[in-house]
Amino acid sequence: MTIKSFKDAAYQAAVAVDSISESASYVVSQCPAFLEDQPKEVLEQLNEGWMLRYNEKHPAKLYMAVDKNLVQVDKPSGKQATKEIGIYAAMSYSQQQYGQLKNTDPLLHKVIGEWRVAWKKYRHNRLVDLVSKIRELQSPEGSPRKPVDAFTMWVEKTMFPNMVKRNKTSKARGDDTAMPDDVLKRKIAAFQAAK
Repeated sequence: MTIKSFKDAAYQAAVAVDSISESASYVVSQCPAFLEDQPKEVLEQLNEGWMLRYNEKHPAKLYMAVDKNLVQVDKPSGKQATKEIGIYAAMSYSQQQYGQLKNTDPLLHKVIGEWRVAWKKYRHNRLVDLVSKIRELQSPEGSPRKPVDAFTMWVEKTMFPNMVKRNKTSKARGDDTAMPDDVLKRKIAAFQAAK
């Protein structure tokens, strides 16, 4: 896409918003409970569409082994073998096959890993976009915002329970700054008792 002016930028942005709104409406019409439960077969089809677009934006590239690295090249050299790697090639490996490459072909493992990480981030962001738009379309226009809890209520309902969970997780990971449960409970009680 080439944007020629501010007017064109505004138009293209509006088209994009309309497009995601129409897509979100379609998804909900076919899968009304999409926000609560995203069936595997629906996600697979969405992933196919996102992968198609990802491939358009990031076409496969040629790689050649140079100095114990796989480097991207513009065209085959004729002297050395090249490998074409793109999102479809990278994602054709099962998780197990990809993991085995670490031992059998570490250079390929590294390059494929870069493609897979970038794709997962892209796919996640597109799913977030879709879910956000569905939420926006399903929320009544002008509905009042949920009131924010008073600070003391937030401390009681959110901060202290999260503190207890985080401390438990930290202990499980071997964090030596985590507190024994009874110490943390005493500190929370002292905070609550303070006026």
